Amino acid sequence: MHTPITYIDLLRHGDVQGGQCYRGITDDALSNLGWEQMRLKTEAPIQWDIIVCSPLIRCHAFAKSLAKKWQLPCIKLPALQEIDFGDWEGKTAAQIEADLLEKFYADPNQFTPPNGERFIDFQYRVLTAWQALLTQHKNKHILLITHAGVIRIILAHVLGMNTQHSFRLKIEHACLSQLQCFHTHHSDDFIQLVRHG
Repeated sequence: MHTPITYIDLLRHGDVQGGQCYRGITDDALSNLGWEQMRLKTEAPIQWDIIVCSPLIRCHAFAKSLAKKWQLPCIKLPALQEIDFGDWEGKTAAQIEADLLEKFYADPNQFTPPNGERFIDFQYRVLTAWQALLTQHKNKHILLITHAGVIRIILAHVLGMNTQHSFRLKIEHACLSQLQCFHTHHSDDFIQLVRHG
């Protein structure tokens, strides 16, 4: 009997207007470079069935444009937006106390940026949405346009990594990761990372 397979392409948004900073829920648009980076990663005629994206404009604007080009449905999922960095939103690393940054990167589960979203809550909302996607779009080819933090959570989960170590995964602008999920009848789904970067 044929095993159903769902294919998922995870695409991080491209370069954003406003330069490098802690940009979680801050809703800045893509730069011209960002649009070009994402166009290059999606110009091959891949047979996607659906595009799913974060509602933030740096993801949704391109997703909507691509969906129109390929005449595909496009779904915005609030659960797939980036983590809220609280008081760090819009600040560069140089503007944040170094010891606080060290605590966050050393163990995000134990340290939350001031007035920010708890990492464990971020992880829960992302993985809940992820499991729902795999269930609702079984046997489809999904393009998921989202953020570095969201992609790290998904990849760490798939690879069985402790989320404490998820920052070891480098996710560049317009980074494209490809996964395939084998839906089995007797155990949990088996998911493979096919390509990253």
